Order: sequence, then structure tokens, then C-alpha cells
Amino acid sequence: MPAISRHEAVRRLLREVASLPADDLAEVYNELFPSQPTTEDQARQNRTGLLDRITDHVNRGLHPEEIVSLWNVVFPKDRHVSYDEETSTLHYGEASESVQYAD
Repeated sequence: MPAISRHEAVRRLLREVASLPADDLAEVYNELFPSQPTTEDQARQNRTGLLDRITDHVNRGLHPEEIVSLWNVVFPKDRHVSYDEETSTLHYGEASESVQYAD
């Protein structure tokens, strides 16, 4: 199971968020700001503003549970995402292409 530092996890999240289409960007925004939701149309019209707000929020520091929640939204194919507070690392299981069954 891959493990990355908190800093690396945040860096990867920000890089990926910057390239998301409007519908996924709205989903990330709504995950971080549930009391002020946005729509796909609003994300398309105000992409820069949403990205700036997300980036500012992330750069102020995310709680471990926010990192895990955001990781699940941004990287939905990764499974078993958890955060180890003792080592400040994010652990995730990459989705396998095929499922192996025992005989």
C-alpha cells in the first residue's frame, strides 16, 4: 500500500484539482465548503475564483480527515485511504485492474 507524506499528499491534491473539469471541481468545492455549495455551471463560469478559494483553504492547512475526504473525491479509483497521524503519512491502495479470486 503506497504511503506519502502529508506535504506530498497536499501537493498532489492541488495539482490534480487544477486540472479537473467543472463538474469535478464543483464536487471538490462542495466537499470543502458544504455550507456554500456551487453548481457545475457556476464552476464553469467562475473556475479561477473557485480554484483560488480551494487553494487558499488547502494552503492554510487541512485536517487529516479533510485530506482523506478530498483524496477520495479527487482520486476515486484509490481505495482504503487512511491517514497515520503518528507518521503524518497518507496511505492508499491503488485500484487493481483485475480482481483475483481464490480457488
